[in-house]
Amino acid sequence: MAEYAIVTAVVASLAIALSSIPQSQLAASLPVTAAKARALVSTSARTSHLPAAQARAAYARAPYGRPPLRYLFAAGWIGGRLRPTDCAFAKVTPDSTRSEFVSTIRRDTRLLDRLRRMRVTVAGAADALTRGTASAC
Repeated sequence: MAEYAIVTAVVASLAIALSSIPQSQLAASLPVTAAKARALVSTSARTSHLPAAQARAAYARAPYGRPPLRYLFAAGWIGGRLRPTDCAFAKVTPDSTRSEFVSTIRRDTRLLDRLRRMRVTVAGAADALTRGTASAC
């Protein structure tokens, strides 16, 4: 019974996390360059009423080299800061959180096309979001 509650909460928070990304259109705004990624992270943080400097620091410490994955990590961090329960779920059940991100990403065809063009796998994007969310605690 507790697992059902956790999965339900993760699915609900996932929808909120993806909608908190700037302009609620990750597929249209996934950055290609590091400068655009940093700018979008700052904008997203300000929109979410979080310090932009902390969001940029999360972007800087992301364990990825490519700007799209670093941006997704920072977007996950912002989502985790906005919803501490998401952060806790991502830390406690990273595999479950990652699989929920994968299923949500696969439902968005525009995002899938954008990820393919940028040579980012669905698993890589979900991992970046999960790790970013977990790092917000």
